[in-house]
Amino acid sequence: MTPYSLLSEFAGLSHREAAEFHRVRLDTVKSWSAGRNRAPDGASAELRSLIALQDRAAREALDQIAVLAATDGARPAAVEIGFPADDDEARALGWPCVGAWRAMAARVLAQSPLEIRYVPRGMTLATAAAADARERK
Repeated sequence: MTPYSLLSEFAGLSHREAAEFHRVRLDTVKSWSAGRNRAPDGASAELRSLIALQDRAAREALDQIAVLAATDGARPAAVEIGFPADDDEARALGWPCVGAWRAMAARVLAQSPLEIRYVPRGMTLATAAAADARERK
């Protein structure tokens, strides 16, 4: 176990995802993770920045969920959150890969006062309601 491997795992990155994130070869990430070579400070800084982004995004989601949880009478039984289907969709949402999004989503799930349901993006109740509204116009 190395500091680099702990950070990359906490950020939710597989070795492949970490290699793409850092723009290095897969063997390089495996070497850093195993401790055969020391990860450069820049790689650790990139992971710390990603983890800070995940923490901020999770906090923002939890703040929105807290508002829903505090609503008298209209409190939902669960909150649906749409997940990216692949790395391309995750990148469109501002994440380097699905693994990074999942690490953020796990923080939300661990701390939410309401039940969380993860569904494919475009399949949430809010998306369905918006589609219905468009059809009625």
